[in-house]
Amino acid sequence: MFEPNHQDQGGPARGTRSSRRRARPSSNTDTTAQAPRAKRQRVPLNETTVANTEAIPETDAEMSDVKSDKLVLHDVTRDGIENLGGPRKELSVRSKKPRPGERTAKGDGSIVLTTNNAYTVSKLPALPDRLRADAQSKIDNHSNSLPPLEQLSIESRVPNNYQDRQHGAVYSTSGYALSLTHTHAFVWPYASTAASPETFSFSLPYPSKNPTDPLPLGSLVSPSAASDEPGLVVVMPMSGKIAYWESISSAATLEFIRQQRHGVEDTIPGMLTGEYVVQIVNAESAGFVLVFSSGRLAYLSVRDMHGRPTISVQFLRSNLTNVTGGLLGSLRHVLGSTSAHGEVVAVRASHANRVGERVIVAATTKGRFNVWRIHRGGHHDVLSDIDLKSELIHQIQETDPAAASSPEESFGIVDFTCIPRGLDNKFVEASRLSEALVHDEDTVQHLLLLTAFSSSNLQSHYALVEVVISGQNKKVGAVRPLTSYTSPVRYNAPEWPKLYLPRPAMVAFVVFDRAVVIASMAAPPDTPESQLQEDSHIIPATFEDVVDLRDEGNVQIVGSGTEEPTTSGHSQDELRLRHRTKNPAAVLLVQGVGTVRVAVSEVDRFATDKPPTISAKSKLEQAVFFGLKSDNPLVFQGRALPFTAQEIGNAAVALSHEIVASKTPFIPNVPASLENNMRTRVEYLERLIAYLHTLNVDLDLRTRWMLLYNSEKMAVATWIWRKHEQFLAERPKGDKKNLVTEIVVYINENQKTEPNPAVGEVDPVRHWFINDVWRMEIFVAWAYQLIKYTYTHRQADEKGVNRLVWEAAIVSKGALLEAEQHRLRNARLYGVNPRKVAAGDGFPAPWTGTKFVVNNLKRLIEFCYEWLDTYYIISPEQCSVDAKLVKSIRDMLPALTSRYFTALDEFIAWAEKSSDTIVQEEAKQHLQAYDTNVFEKILRLKDYDLWDEAISLAQEHKAYAALADVLVQHILMLEESAVAPGVSASKAEECHAKADERKRQIGGYFTQYQERFAFPAYEALLDASGVQAVLEFPYDNEGYCTKFLRSRPELAKISWINDVEREDDIPRAAETLLTLGFTREQQVWSKQIELSLGKLALLAEEADQPNGDSEMANGYSDSKAASLEKVEQALDVIAVQRSLYNQIRPTIEEAVDERAEFELAIKYHGAYVHSQKKAKALQSVFEDGMERLLKHEALPPLVLIDLLTLAYLDPKHFEAIGDQFYLALKVAKHGLKGEERSNAERLIWRRCLIRDDWKQVNVTNLKDDEHQLQVLGETAVYRTLFAVVDEQHSNDSFRPCIKPSDCLGVYTDTLDRRFDSFDDSFRHKLMDAMKAEDVKLKTFIDKARLDDWYKTTLEAAENTVALVYGRLTAKKAAAAAATATLAVAGVGVNGTTTATKAPLESAAAVSAAVPGGYVSAGSSFW
Repeated sequence: MFEPNHQDQGGPARGTRSSRRRARPSSNTDTTAQAPRAKRQRVPLNETTVANTEAIPETDAEMSDVKSDKLVLHDVTRDGIENLGGPRKELSVRSKKPRPGERTAKGDGSIVLTTNNAYTVSKLPALPDRLRADAQSKIDNHSNSLPPLEQLSIESRVPNNYQDRQHGAVYSTSGYALSLTHTHAFVWPYASTAASPETFSFSLPYPSKNPTDPLPLGSLVSPSAASDEPGLVVVMPMSGKIAYWESISSAATLEFIRQQRHGVEDTIPGMLTGEYVVQIVNAESAGFVLVFSSGRLAYLSVRDMHGRPTISVQFLRSNLTNVTGGLLGSLRHVLGSTSAHGEVVAVRASHANRVGERVIVAATTKGRFNVWRIHRGGHHDVLSDIDLKSELIHQIQETDPAAASSPEESFGIVDFTCIPRGLDNKFVEASRLSEALVHDEDTVQHLLLLTAFSSSNLQSHYALVEVVISGQNKKVGAVRPLTSYTSPVRYNAPEWPKLYLPRPAMVAFVVFDRAVVIASMAAPPDTPESQLQEDSHIIPATFEDVVDLRDEGNVQIVGSGTEEPTTSGHSQDELRLRHRTKNPAAVLLVQGVGTVRVAVSEVDRFATDKPPTISAKSKLEQAVFFGLKSDNPLVFQGRALPFTAQEIGNAAVALSHEIVASKTPFIPNVPASLENNMRTRVEYLERLIAYLHTLNVDLDLRTRWMLLYNSEKMAVATWIWRKHEQFLAERPKGDKKNLVTEIVVYINENQKTEPNPAVGEVDPVRHWFINDVWRMEIFVAWAYQLIKYTYTHRQADEKGVNRLVWEAAIVSKGALLEAEQHRLRNARLYGVNPRKVAAGDGFPAPWTGTKFVVNNLKRLIEFCYEWLDTYYIISPEQCSVDAKLVKSIRDMLPALTSRYFTALDEFIAWAEKSSDTIVQEEAKQHLQAYDTNVFEKILRLKDYDLWDEAISLAQEHKAYAALADVLVQHILMLEESAVAPGVSASKAEECHAKADERKRQIGGYFTQYQERFAFPAYEALLDASGVQAVLEFPYDNEGYCTKFLRSRPELAKISWINDVEREDDIPRAAETLLTLGFTREQQVWSKQIELSLGKLALLAEEADQPNGDSEMANGYSDSKAASLEKVEQALDVIAVQRSLYNQIRPTIEEAVDERAEFELAIKYHGAYVHSQKKAKALQSVFEDGMERLLKHEALPPLVLIDLLTLAYLDPKHFEAIGDQFYLALKVAKHGLKGEERSNAERLIWRRCLIRDDWKQVNVTNLKDDEHQLQVLGETAVYRTLFAVVDEQHSNDSFRPCIKPSDCLGVYTDTLDRRFDSFDDSFRHKLMDAMKAEDVKLKTFIDKARLDDWYKTTLEAAENTVALVYGRLTAKKAAAAAATATLAVAGVGVNGTTTATKAPLESAAAVSAAVPGGYVSAGSSFW
């Protein structure tokens, strides 16, 4: 190897074989001969090999060309390499190197960076210590400034750091990797299992003068016949210097270096000004091909015809160009101008059938291809010169819709590769490539291109295109669009994108600067769907995925290579040297990271009917399980996934469940620390939701809740495990069973994963927390089940049950509280409303509010009541269990109750919206009992002196009725305690003060909660202390007492008192009284009093009304007049009812009880209705009305009318109360309106008309007029008409008379509103009774001329009333004349001079005193 600072001290001759003579020592060195060592030693590069400049004597430049990278490095040069300095330790002997071709062990030390069902990305352990130090410094700098997950991107651009520039390549045939900087070359076995592998470091001759110059180009050379190690050739691009080492290990021993050099160097002749080398192409066994920036190609040979190291360079010339000096000439002329055909983008060595020759293919960016066959020594044949641009563009745009609209000038070839030959038949048949796969002629070039259409929006549309070239024949075959990667090519990247198609040509790797695309080249499975797509010229989708590197720092791909499975298609030498693998892979040299392998998992699967596919779940797994590691160079966010939101959501839910249930291979099933295991699972769930946020995917609400539920369960499980460890620590040795261990054992085997002792699963608790956390709701509910079983089956003594109850309270309360707090903390992250329960079709029941959890929480609380009732009330000295635990149970009771209320709320909210009718019915049942349940549970706390806790709990759950009752009962308790016997004055004063404080608290809650609390508070006061406590409560500053009383119609009897006393609102009091009397009062006496008081209030209000606007006064007066008239009418109806009762009372005075009263009244006054046929329904109506009358109920008008028209009353009753039918007509007038009044009057007259036998009245044979008038005067119709006509003299509006024929048909088809809710059977019977009345009346009309008799009777009544009023008028006139005579004489009546007005007596009263009237003396009138 050559030092740049000692070029004049010799070295291999340029273009000749290096000398084999032993190197002589320099004149300035010690003349003492160094004895050669008995055995050549190889020095490994490792962390313990440190440079020591003092321990090793200086050697000349020739002896220090090749060294391990831990030897002394020189001062800082242009590439910024530091001088590590320091003393150098004794070099250790290199460990045994595995023989070429040996399979590495499964535990190869690699770190899996990501994996799925198609490929695995791993970081290989082997990396030179020098490169590892550089990489580690970059990782440390990166880790210290790692941005948040959502800020990581794969699209940003990082400027090149020239001092850190490097590039390289991987050679799987030899198992070595090569890395080049401006000054050094490093070669190491990249597949070694050692973290610090044996590394060969070369100081390059004539390094670049400027750090911005192109990096040196190099390639490993196939081993010579005398060595198993490859050689190395390095080309300095700008200067054209070439160095070649026949074996990378030839200078490993310093003593050997002193004796012999195996390196040669030379310079490329004839380079043009500004021209530099851009590529070196390995075309062994023919040699190498150099590609220049000018487009020229040159042939490079590093061995002569006898295999001896010799550097030889010849420019390839052609008759196609006028530039001389080369076999193929300048590609600028062979391939056309740069503007027309593009720059040379890639040169590849294709297959050859004979040793010593290779086929070279060159391509430009614009689609120009040239093919040559070259021979060892530089001879050549031109095989093809073809332009494929138009065919490529046409085929791509026809196949790929994304590129169809791209302009032709944006097209370019990025890279190409030669498709392998000699494939197995199964792979040939499975490939989407053409039949050219089976051809092996070297004249046929089967290529796969990487093409791109660039767009203005910083995106490119890539495609893999098959091309077959044979001579001047060309064919464009399959087109495989790449859809997963659209970032444009970065031109300042250290490496141009590379396309690899390793054997067996099933999977292609496209290596960009920070990404690798893995694309299947297999044909899609033959399905109807794929057939339809092909018919529509749509390429069916096959496997494709992209692996992205972090776009930060200098993390970038600086070199790459492939690994192929060993098959019969390789030569024996390749089989001997190749790093063996079963599946193809791309190996990457990643600056700042190390060596990364992207390996296909099972390449054979790509050739089956069920090839690997990319699923949403696998992408989520990669991001969650591998993206969580801060030192992972891969990035999993920033690129949209090719799945719908529904697919991603379903995958997220499935992955979340697998994490919780430990069903994923990425989570160990036998963790050393279970708590750490659960924390890791919590972190995985957090990573999952964070990654979903970076995808910006619109998840549905059900998915969000499902993910949050799983996250809650993991958080709760972690909390319970910590409590479990606490329980274990608190229990004595030998008694380690606690609630957690017992629950896990007692849970039904169908509700948990049973451990298998046969495979070592002997810890059921850890087994449950690993596999069954997703069933957390069952665990929580089983806390009570365990208590129930233990207590009822006496599985433990009182002390044991006491501790279990205490632990159950802790676990139940704490688990649900932890879930709620976790939900509140993370609700925004998951995009849900934590206060609104997720409900509806498809939503599962919230795990914290399942029916099982709710019921068992309730039972646990009730069991705590019983336990506390037994053990809390007694003194600690007498308690047979741990009193501290009992008190702790009592203290946890409010919180436990709160958890129960929350769970109950969640269950009801979910069940109400369920589509299951059974669940909906359960929701109704729980909702109906909710208020009572909450009320009772809160009030129960006061039994354990938890007043303040009960108040807080009621406030928390807005149970205002319970809050009010707790406060009122506490006040009563304090007031009772103050007056209890034996209470000291100070204690009594303290109780009164606390009671007053509670009252003030109630007043404060009036302001805070308003009517929601005030109304229940007044109800509690009314129930506990009566009306006075309500009316005199001192801290109601908002008038809620009045609002409360007025809002409760049943409290109107109190409300009007409050209106008068507290509010001084007489109109409102009047309104309240009248409303009470008219609508709510059931007792007739109370109703009369309330209406009378209301009337009095109206009159008082009218008297207090100030005089004002006459129009307003008139309106006010009219309103009050209407109200007074309504009251008067109601009082008139009440007067009729009381009159009727007074007629009935004499018949029931001898009754001993209410039942006897009813029977006597029915017996006497029901004689008429019971005598009617088909009148059973009418009898029921009559009996119901009579019963209510005897109970002094305020009868509705229709009921009172039925009683008056159906009752039998004493014949002389009209002398005391008036005619019964006339009274019924008055009730109809004062109590009914409209059609209802009209129908009632028709009913009254019908029953009045059929009360007498008009057939007998109509028989006038052998009767004189006086007798006939007497018969007519004794009818009910006459008495009623006489009373009506008499009423009309004082009330002209009272005209209820209806002729008999107009009374027909009333209530025969429909009944009045009283009977709307009665069953149809009764209604039909009642209508039949009405029809019977109608038939009877119709008979009288038709057979007894009732219409005529009615008219005659009305005339007789009118004449009689007129005669009576005439005589009264005459009498009054005579009395007035006598009075006037006396007045003239100056003598007054009774000795006074004041005139006396005779009173107006009724016609009936006067007629009884006037003999010789119109009606005969024998009539009932008299």
